[in-house]
Amino acid sequence: MTVVVDSLQDFNLETVKRVAWDGEPVAFGAQALARMRTARQQFLELLEREPNLKIYGVTTGYDDAAGMLVGPEERARMITKPPEMLAAGVGEPLPERVVRAMVFTRLINYVSGYTSLSIETAQAVADMLDGRPLPVVRVHGQDSQGELLQLTNLFSGLDRERFQVRDANAIVNGTGGTPGLIADVALRARRRREIVARSFALSIDAAWMGLDPYDPALKEMMGDEHQAKAIDALSGLLHGAETAGRRTHQNPISWRILAPMVGHVFRTVAAVEETARIALSRVNDNPVFLSPTQAPPNGRVVSTGGFHNPAAYHAMNWLSAAWADLAVLAARQSEKLHLNAVTGLPANLARDGWSGSTRMLAISSYDLASRAREYAIPALIPLYSAGSLQTDTVMPIFLAFEKEGGASRCLDLCLAILCACSSQALFVADREPAPALRGFLAGVRQRFPPVDSPRDLGIDVQHLADAFGEAVLGQVPDFELPETTC
Repeated sequence: MTVVVDSLQDFNLETVKRVAWDGEPVAFGAQALARMRTARQQFLELLEREPNLKIYGVTTGYDDAAGMLVGPEERARMITKPPEMLAAGVGEPLPERVVRAMVFTRLINYVSGYTSLSIETAQAVADMLDGRPLPVVRVHGQDSQGELLQLTNLFSGLDRERFQVRDANAIVNGTGGTPGLIADVALRARRRREIVARSFALSIDAAWMGLDPYDPALKEMMGDEHQAKAIDALSGLLHGAETAGRRTHQNPISWRILAPMVGHVFRTVAAVEETARIALSRVNDNPVFLSPTQAPPNGRVVSTGGFHNPAAYHAMNWLSAAWADLAVLAARQSEKLHLNAVTGLPANLARDGWSGSTRMLAISSYDLASRAREYAIPALIPLYSAGSLQTDTVMPIFLAFEKEGGASRCLDLCLAILCACSSQALFVADREPAPALRGFLAGVRQRFPPVDSPRDLGIDVQHLADAFGEAVLGQVPDFELPETTC
């Protein structure tokens, strides 16, 4: 199918998923095309009526030359002038789904009519999503004022000989990619949240913990809708679990605080989704064109700060911190699962006198949790300046995106170890988990079978963590994750 965009309401998590993750092409609807044509014509009329109006990158120079009007010949040269570089990024390339998301959300400004670039160039950007190979965009060295470096990289393959007035500036200004980045984070986070709930519910059951901290009777007194959702999720997954012989005194803290900790993840994911919703529905260009109706008699061009989106990178920072906290809890529980004094199970989860060494995995998870904490150091506006009169602040969106990806990968590995240890505990106890967790446990054991002879456990952990990552992207069906509505 083709995603048709007619207004800003057509940019949302569902359409980002369809275009970026599922590979659907994009077309402008009739209303969008009419709006874009009208805005374009009105903008050209404004230039004709007010030829000495200062419009950044159109009638003036760039950067420190923003206050200097340029003559007709220089204006013509600026339209088709090749960029000084094609890309500046280094490191690993972004996944294709992320690049597609950035191209798609670049269209937000165009459909709004506030950018007033030519229809031909807007169509050339939309056509990049027809399945052709996309530019390689690398993760490091791309943060700049707005997204100048990223967008130059992303659209370096467009035919600039076909550019018209305003197009060159409209291609690289604004934060065209940020809505795509935060949408990708939101889509992944809502599914990783489900892996989190299942992993910790499996740990609760495997460690034979008491069920009091997840009792639905606690919801009203907590006064927190997100913690209530976490209690519903955990208690629902544990429904029907064996109760005879279960721990009767209070659980260690790492298990007792799971409802508020998982609740905080629900809260954080909701905040990320709301940040994505706003980013997908707002104009982020600089400058923007106001029509004659909005600014009579000829319309007006306004310089804005819309190209800087602090909400997006701070939402990613917050999510990275949540993942890091959960990684530490997973490491704590993986260790405690091997202690007879905590679980009542044989020490080191030994069976027939042989431990299988899952305890060593638990110890190694602390290194992964430490790495997650390093990724959780917030990405903030850097102290350095670009050394020009205008460009004195950089937006750290790519850094925040990279950090969230690193923190979530460390969490996947810590959860894989926790699930492996929980599986081993159930294996040693010869016990089934709660009915709602049995399908999830089967998926875990498909990648990490119970340990009954020496083998490379690290490879199995890697396979399980990879499967978690694939499940987050909807690429494996056997972890019984619910389909989330966008």
